[in-house]
Amino acid sequence: MKRTITYIMTALLFAGCSGGSFSGYQQEFFDETQITGETTKDIVIGNADEMEEQHLRGINFDKGSNAAGHFRIDSIKVGQTVVGMTDVIIPPQSALVVTVSYIPLNLETTVADYGGWETGLDDRWIPKPLEDIEEEEGGPPTAIHRSLLQAVYDKPQSGIVYVELVGNAVPGPEGEIVAGGPGGPCEPGDGVACYTGGFAMDIPSLYAGGPKDLEFDGAIRMGITGGQANMRMDDFPPVLMYLRSSEIPELPSGVSASLIISGVPGEVAEGTFDGSRVNLSGVDFRVRVVLGELAPDDVTPGLVAIVDFTIDDLELTTTEPLSGGAITMRIETTLGEQPSGNALFDQFLSGAKIIAVMRGNLAL
Repeated sequence: MKRTITYIMTALLFAGCSGGSFSGYQQEFFDETQITGETTKDIVIGNADEMEEQHLRGINFDKGSNAAGHFRIDSIKVGQTVVGMTDVIIPPQSALVVTVSYIPLNLETTVADYGGWETGLDDRWIPKPLEDIEEEEGGPPTAIHRSLLQAVYDKPQSGIVYVELVGNAVPGPEGEIVAGGPGGPCEPGDGVACYTGGFAMDIPSLYAGGPKDLEFDGAIRMGITGGQANMRMDDFPPVLMYLRSSEIPELPSGVSASLIISGVPGEVAEGTFDGSRVNLSGVDFRVRVVLGELAPDDVTPGLVAIVDFTIDDLELTTTEPLSGGAITMRIETTLGEQPSGNALFDQFLSGAKIIAVMRGNLAL
Protein backbone atom coordinates (compact mmCIF):
# COMPACT_ATOMS: atom_id res chain seq x y z
CA MET A 1 0.00 0.00 0.00
CA LYS A 2 1.43 3.35 -1.05
CA ARG A 3 1.40 6.24 1.43
CA THR A 4 2.27 9.91 0.96
CA ILE A 5 1.96 13.08 3.03
CA THR A 6 0.66 16.49 1.93
CA TYR A 7 0.85 19.71 3.95
CA ILE A 8 -1.66 22.57 3.76
CA MET A 9 -1.00 25.57 6.02
CA THR A 10 -4.27 27.35 6.77
CA ALA A 11 -2.51 30.36 8.28
CA LEU A 12 -1.48 31.32 4.75
CA LEU A 13 -5.12 31.24 3.72
CA PHE A 14 -6.15 33.42 6.63
CA ALA A 15 -3.42 35.95 5.85
CA GLY A 16 -4.59 36.32 2.28
CA CYS A 17 -8.29 36.79 2.94
CA SER A 18 -10.27 39.99 3.24
CA GLY A 19 -13.15 40.64 5.57
CA GLY A 20 -14.28 38.08 8.10
CA SER A 21 -14.17 34.86 6.08
CA PHE A 22 -11.88 32.89 3.83
CA SER A 23 -11.84 30.03 1.36
CA GLY A 24 -9.13 27.77 0.05
CA TYR A 25 -8.84 25.14 -2.66
CA GLN A 26 -6.20 22.47 -3.05
CA GLN A 27 -5.86 19.55 -5.48
CA GLU A 28 -4.34 16.29 -4.27
CA PHE A 29 -3.38 13.59 -6.78
CA PHE A 30 -3.06 9.98 -5.69
CA ASP A 31 -0.57 7.70 -7.38
CA GLU A 32 -1.86 5.42 -10.14
CA THR A 33 -3.71 2.62 -8.37
CA GLN A 34 -4.83 -0.79 -9.61
CA ILE A 35 -8.33 -2.11 -9.12
CA THR A 36 -8.19 -4.21 -5.88
CA GLY A 37 -5.30 -1.97 -4.77
CA GLU A 38 -5.13 0.93 -2.32
CA THR A 39 -3.17 4.17 -2.01
CA THR A 40 -3.17 6.27 1.16
CA LYS A 41 -2.38 9.94 1.78
CA ASP A 42 -1.92 11.84 5.02
CA ILE A 43 -3.34 15.30 4.37
CA VAL A 44 -1.95 17.64 7.02
CA ILE A 45 -3.86 20.90 7.49
CA GLY A 46 -1.62 22.93 9.76
CA ASN A 47 -2.34 25.82 12.11
CA ALA A 48 0.79 27.94 11.69
CA ASP A 49 -0.43 30.69 14.03
CA GLU A 50 1.72 31.08 17.13
CA MET A 51 -1.06 32.39 19.38
CA GLU A 52 -4.59 31.44 18.28
CA GLU A 53 -6.24 28.05 18.16
CA GLN A 54 -8.55 27.11 15.31
CA HIS A 55 -12.01 25.62 15.69
CA LEU A 56 -13.16 23.22 13.01
CA ARG A 57 -16.93 22.74 12.84
CA GLY A 58 -16.55 19.64 10.71
CA ILE A 59 -14.64 17.82 8.00
CA ASN A 60 -16.16 15.34 5.55
CA PHE A 61 -16.75 14.66 1.88
CA ASP A 62 -18.82 17.31 0.16
CA LYS A 63 -22.32 15.91 -0.19
CA GLY A 64 -22.62 13.58 -3.16
CA SER A 65 -19.02 13.98 -4.31
CA ASN A 66 -17.99 10.52 -3.08
CA ALA A 67 -21.20 8.66 -3.87
CA ALA A 68 -19.32 5.90 -5.70
CA GLY A 69 -17.13 5.27 -2.65
CA HIS A 70 -13.68 5.41 -4.30
CA PHE A 71 -12.24 7.42 -1.38
CA ARG A 72 -12.36 6.66 2.35
CA ILE A 73 -11.46 8.71 5.44
CA ASP A 74 -9.47 6.32 7.61
CA SER A 75 -8.70 8.56 10.56
CA ILE A 76 -8.61 12.17 11.74
CA LYS A 77 -6.03 13.29 14.30
CA VAL A 78 -4.80 16.46 15.94
CA GLY A 79 -1.15 15.71 16.52
CA GLN A 80 -1.26 12.09 17.72
CA THR A 81 -4.75 12.30 19.24
CA VAL A 82 -7.66 10.72 17.36
CA VAL A 83 -10.60 13.12 17.04
CA GLY A 84 -14.06 13.04 15.52
CA MET A 85 -15.31 14.65 12.34
CA THR A 86 -16.97 17.57 14.12
CA ASP A 87 -16.14 20.15 16.79
CA VAL A 88 -12.34 19.91 16.59
CA ILE A 89 -9.85 22.27 18.26
CA ILE A 90 -6.46 22.71 16.54
CA PRO A 91 -3.99 24.37 18.94
CA PRO A 92 -1.42 26.93 17.73
CA GLN A 93 1.51 25.36 15.86
CA SER A 94 -0.36 22.04 15.65
CA ALA A 95 -2.05 20.31 12.75
CA LEU A 96 -5.07 18.32 11.67
CA VAL A 97 -4.00 15.04 10.02
CA VAL A 98 -6.62 13.45 7.77
CA THR A 99 -5.70 10.00 6.47
CA VAL A 100 -7.52 9.29 3.21
CA SER A 101 -7.36 6.09 1.15
CA TYR A 102 -8.08 5.75 -2.55
CA ILE A 103 -9.62 2.36 -3.31
CA PRO A 104 -10.84 2.39 -6.92
CA LEU A 105 -13.92 0.22 -7.28
CA ASN A 106 -14.36 0.38 -11.05
CA LEU A 107 -13.09 1.99 -14.24
CA GLU A 108 -15.93 4.47 -14.64
CA THR A 109 -14.60 8.03 -14.68
CA THR A 110 -16.30 10.38 -12.22
CA VAL A 111 -18.76 12.81 -13.78
CA ALA A 112 -17.66 16.13 -12.26
CA ASP A 113 -17.30 19.78 -13.19
CA TYR A 114 -15.40 21.73 -10.53
CA GLY A 115 -11.88 22.91 -9.85
CA GLY A 116 -11.61 24.30 -13.37
CA TRP A 117 -11.93 21.01 -15.25
CA GLU A 118 -14.51 18.45 -16.32
CA THR A 119 -14.39 14.67 -16.28
CA GLY A 120 -16.77 11.91 -17.24
CA LEU A 121 -18.63 14.00 -19.78
CA ASP A 122 -19.11 12.84 -23.36
CA ASP A 123 -16.66 14.49 -25.74
CA ARG A 124 -18.00 16.17 -28.85
CA TRP A 125 -17.57 13.70 -31.71
CA ILE A 126 -14.86 14.67 -34.16
CA PRO A 127 -14.11 12.54 -37.26
CA LYS A 128 -10.65 10.91 -37.07
CA PRO A 129 -8.61 8.69 -39.36
CA LEU A 130 -9.02 4.98 -38.59
CA GLU A 131 -5.32 4.58 -37.71
CA ASP A 132 -5.61 7.34 -35.04
CA ILE A 133 -8.62 5.63 -33.44
CA GLU A 134 -6.79 2.28 -33.33
CA GLU A 135 -3.78 3.88 -31.66
CA GLU A 136 -5.95 5.59 -29.02
CA GLU A 137 -7.83 2.38 -28.25
CA GLY A 138 -4.72 0.20 -28.09
CA GLY A 139 -3.77 0.88 -24.45
CA PRO A 140 -5.34 -0.53 -21.28
CA PRO A 141 -8.50 1.17 -19.97
CA THR A 142 -8.09 3.81 -17.27
CA ALA A 143 -10.39 6.02 -15.21
CA ILE A 144 -10.16 9.26 -13.28
CA HIS A 145 -11.95 9.36 -9.93
CA ARG A 146 -12.61 12.61 -8.07
CA SER A 147 -14.12 13.77 -4.79
CA LEU A 148 -14.18 16.89 -2.62
CA LEU A 149 -13.10 16.93 1.00
CA GLN A 150 -14.25 20.03 2.86
CA ALA A 151 -13.12 21.45 6.20
CA VAL A 152 -15.45 24.09 7.67
CA TYR A 153 -14.00 26.57 10.20
CA ASP A 154 -15.72 29.12 12.44
CA LYS A 155 -12.84 30.42 14.63
CA PRO A 156 -10.75 32.55 14.58
CA GLN A 157 -12.35 33.19 11.18
CA SER A 158 -15.14 31.43 9.35
CA GLY A 159 -14.35 29.72 6.10
CA ILE A 160 -13.96 26.52 4.11
CA VAL A 161 -10.93 24.66 2.84
CA TYR A 162 -11.69 22.36 -0.11
CA VAL A 163 -9.32 19.54 -0.94
CA GLU A 164 -10.03 17.98 -4.33
CA LEU A 165 -9.01 14.32 -4.35
CA VAL A 166 -8.00 12.90 -7.72
CA GLY A 167 -7.21 9.24 -8.36
CA ASN A 168 -6.14 7.44 -11.52
CA ALA A 169 -7.33 3.82 -11.73
CA VAL A 170 -6.02 1.04 -13.96
CA PRO A 171 -7.00 -2.65 -14.23
CA GLY A 172 -6.01 -4.97 -11.39
CA PRO A 173 -3.13 -7.47 -11.44
CA GLU A 174 -5.41 -10.14 -12.91
CA GLY A 175 -7.10 -7.74 -15.31
CA GLU A 176 -9.92 -6.85 -12.86
CA ILE A 177 -12.04 -3.89 -13.89
CA VAL A 178 -14.38 -4.00 -10.84
CA ALA A 179 -13.47 -4.47 -7.18
CA GLY A 180 -15.57 -5.46 -4.20
CA GLY A 181 -19.32 -5.28 -4.10
CA PRO A 182 -21.84 -8.08 -3.78
CA GLY A 183 -21.33 -10.93 -6.19
CA GLY A 184 -24.91 -10.95 -7.50
CA PRO A 185 -27.88 -13.09 -6.41
CA CYS A 186 -26.95 -15.95 -4.09
CA GLU A 187 -27.65 -19.35 -5.61
CA PRO A 188 -27.03 -22.35 -3.31
CA GLY A 189 -25.10 -25.40 -4.48
CA ASP A 190 -21.62 -26.12 -5.85
CA GLY A 191 -19.93 -24.98 -2.66
CA VAL A 192 -22.20 -21.99 -2.06
CA ALA A 193 -24.55 -21.67 0.94
CA CYS A 194 -27.13 -18.87 1.20
CA TYR A 195 -28.49 -17.47 4.45
CA THR A 196 -31.87 -15.73 4.33
CA GLY A 197 -33.96 -14.61 7.24
CA GLY A 198 -33.70 -12.16 10.10
CA PHE A 199 -31.04 -10.03 11.70
CA ALA A 200 -31.79 -8.81 15.21
CA MET A 201 -29.58 -6.72 17.45
CA ASP A 202 -29.54 -6.38 21.21
CA ILE A 203 -27.79 -3.37 22.78
CA PRO A 204 -28.89 -3.60 26.44
CA SER A 205 -27.54 -0.14 27.32
CA LEU A 206 -29.60 1.38 24.50
CA TYR A 207 -32.82 -0.63 24.30
CA ALA A 208 -34.65 -2.77 26.81
CA GLY A 209 -36.58 -5.91 25.92
CA GLY A 210 -33.98 -8.01 24.12
CA PRO A 211 -32.99 -8.25 20.43
CA LYS A 212 -34.61 -5.75 18.08
CA ASP A 213 -35.44 -6.86 14.51
CA LEU A 214 -33.65 -4.68 11.97
CA GLU A 215 -34.18 -3.75 8.33
CA PHE A 216 -32.35 -6.43 6.38
CA ASP A 217 -32.82 -7.28 2.73
CA GLY A 218 -31.07 -9.92 0.67
CA ALA A 219 -29.13 -13.14 1.16
CA ILE A 220 -25.69 -13.70 2.68
CA ARG A 221 -23.44 -15.90 0.57
CA MET A 222 -21.04 -18.31 2.28
CA GLY A 223 -18.49 -20.60 0.70
CA ILE A 224 -18.55 -24.22 1.92
CA THR A 225 -15.77 -26.59 0.84
CA GLY A 226 -14.72 -29.80 2.59
CA GLY A 227 -15.58 -28.68 6.10
CA GLN A 228 -14.19 -25.19 5.58
CA ALA A 229 -16.39 -22.10 5.42
CA ASN A 230 -15.80 -18.50 4.41
CA MET A 231 -17.79 -15.30 3.92
CA ARG A 232 -16.73 -12.34 1.78
CA MET A 233 -17.68 -9.26 3.79
CA ASP A 234 -18.50 -7.57 0.46
CA ASP A 235 -21.42 -10.04 0.25
CA PHE A 236 -22.93 -8.89 3.55
CA PRO A 237 -25.94 -6.69 2.69
CA PRO A 238 -26.55 -3.53 4.73
CA VAL A 239 -28.50 -3.83 7.97
CA LEU A 240 -30.29 -0.74 9.28
CA MET A 241 -31.20 0.24 12.84
CA TYR A 242 -33.22 3.40 13.32
CA LEU A 243 -32.20 5.67 16.19
CA ARG A 244 -35.00 7.94 17.38
CA SER A 245 -34.97 10.61 20.08
CA SER A 246 -38.29 9.26 21.34
CA GLU A 247 -36.47 6.05 22.30
CA ILE A 248 -32.94 7.33 23.00
CA PRO A 249 -32.88 10.28 25.44
CA GLU A 250 -29.26 11.16 24.55
CA LEU A 251 -30.40 12.32 21.10
CA PRO A 252 -31.72 15.88 20.64
CA SER A 253 -35.51 16.12 20.54
CA GLY A 254 -37.01 15.32 17.16
CA VAL A 255 -33.84 13.76 15.74
CA SER A 256 -33.83 10.41 13.97
CA ALA A 257 -30.88 8.67 12.35
CA SER A 258 -29.99 5.44 10.57
CA LEU A 259 -27.24 3.21 11.94
CA ILE A 260 -25.94 1.16 9.00
CA ILE A 261 -24.02 -2.09 9.45
CA SER A 262 -22.30 -3.57 6.40
CA GLY A 263 -19.28 -5.71 5.64
CA VAL A 264 -15.83 -4.15 5.37
CA PRO A 265 -14.89 -4.26 1.66
CA GLY A 266 -12.13 -6.67 0.72
CA GLU A 267 -12.21 -8.66 3.97
CA VAL A 268 -12.99 -12.40 4.22
CA ALA A 269 -14.14 -14.25 7.36
CA GLU A 270 -12.99 -17.87 7.54
CA GLY A 271 -13.87 -20.89 9.65
CA THR A 272 -15.57 -24.27 9.62
CA PHE A 273 -18.85 -25.99 8.75
CA ASP A 274 -19.41 -29.49 10.11
CA GLY A 275 -22.71 -30.07 8.36
CA SER A 276 -24.84 -28.35 11.00
CA ARG A 277 -22.78 -25.55 12.57
CA VAL A 278 -21.07 -22.56 10.99
CA ASN A 279 -18.24 -20.93 12.94
CA LEU A 280 -16.36 -18.00 11.44
CA SER A 281 -13.63 -15.68 12.71
CA GLY A 282 -12.44 -12.44 11.20
CA VAL A 283 -15.92 -11.00 10.72
CA ASP A 284 -15.40 -7.26 10.09
CA PHE A 285 -18.24 -4.75 10.07
CA ARG A 286 -18.38 -1.13 8.94
CA VAL A 287 -20.72 1.01 11.06
CA ARG A 288 -22.07 4.32 9.77
CA VAL A 289 -24.66 6.77 11.03
CA VAL A 290 -26.54 9.22 8.81
CA LEU A 291 -29.34 11.58 9.75
CA GLY A 292 -32.84 10.51 8.71
CA GLU A 293 -34.33 7.07 8.16
CA LEU A 294 -32.97 5.42 5.04
CA ALA A 295 -34.16 2.38 3.12
CA PRO A 296 -31.65 -0.40 2.30
CA ASP A 297 -31.60 0.68 -1.37
CA ASP A 298 -30.40 4.14 -0.29
CA VAL A 299 -27.15 2.77 1.14
CA THR A 300 -24.06 3.20 -1.06
CA PRO A 301 -20.33 2.72 -0.32
CA GLY A 302 -19.71 6.46 -0.55
CA LEU A 303 -22.68 7.59 1.53
CA VAL A 304 -21.72 10.69 3.53
CA ALA A 305 -22.00 9.77 7.21
CA ILE A 306 -21.57 11.70 10.45
CA VAL A 307 -20.17 8.51 12.03
CA ASP A 308 -18.03 5.97 10.17
CA PHE A 309 -15.93 3.32 11.91
CA THR A 310 -15.18 -0.42 11.80
CA ILE A 311 -15.54 -3.28 14.27
CA ASP A 312 -12.92 -5.87 13.45
CA ASP A 313 -12.14 -9.53 14.09
CA LEU A 314 -15.52 -10.66 15.42
CA GLU A 315 -16.62 -14.29 15.70
CA LEU A 316 -19.82 -15.79 14.31
CA THR A 317 -21.00 -18.93 16.08
CA THR A 318 -23.98 -21.25 15.71
CA THR A 319 -26.34 -21.41 18.70
CA GLU A 320 -29.06 -23.56 17.11
CA PRO A 321 -27.59 -26.03 14.58
CA LEU A 322 -28.94 -26.48 11.08
CA SER A 323 -32.08 -28.61 11.10
CA GLY A 324 -34.63 -28.77 8.33
CA GLY A 325 -32.95 -25.75 6.74
CA ALA A 326 -33.35 -23.58 9.86
CA ILE A 327 -30.35 -22.21 11.74
CA THR A 328 -29.56 -19.57 14.37
CA MET A 329 -26.19 -17.80 14.51
CA ARG A 330 -24.83 -15.19 16.87
CA ILE A 331 -22.18 -12.46 16.95
CA GLU A 332 -21.26 -10.78 20.23
CA THR A 333 -18.81 -8.01 21.10
CA THR A 334 -18.20 -5.12 23.48
CA LEU A 335 -17.21 -1.79 21.97
CA GLY A 336 -14.26 0.16 23.28
CA GLU A 337 -14.33 3.68 24.62
CA GLN A 338 -15.33 6.36 22.09
CA PRO A 339 -15.49 3.89 19.18
CA SER A 340 -17.04 6.35 16.72
CA GLY A 341 -15.12 9.52 17.55
CA ASN A 342 -18.45 11.39 17.68
CA ALA A 343 -19.20 12.78 21.14
CA LEU A 344 -22.99 12.60 20.72
CA PHE A 345 -23.18 8.96 19.65
CA ASP A 346 -20.35 7.79 21.89
CA GLN A 347 -22.59 8.66 24.84
CA PHE A 348 -24.38 5.36 24.25
CA LEU A 349 -21.87 3.46 22.09
CA SER A 350 -18.84 3.66 24.44
CA GLY A 351 -18.41 0.31 26.17
CA ALA A 352 -21.72 -0.97 24.80
CA LYS A 353 -22.31 -4.70 24.64
CA ILE A 354 -23.72 -5.70 21.26
CA ILE A 355 -25.36 -9.03 20.45
CA ALA A 356 -26.48 -9.81 16.89
CA VAL A 357 -28.79 -12.78 16.31
CA MET A 358 -29.32 -14.23 12.84
CA ARG A 359 -32.29 -16.58 12.85
CA GLY A 360 -33.37 -17.89 9.45
CA ASN A 361 -32.61 -20.50 6.81
CA LEU A 362 -29.37 -21.78 5.35
CA ALA A 363 -29.70 -23.32 1.89
CA LEU A 364 -26.82 -25.53 0.76
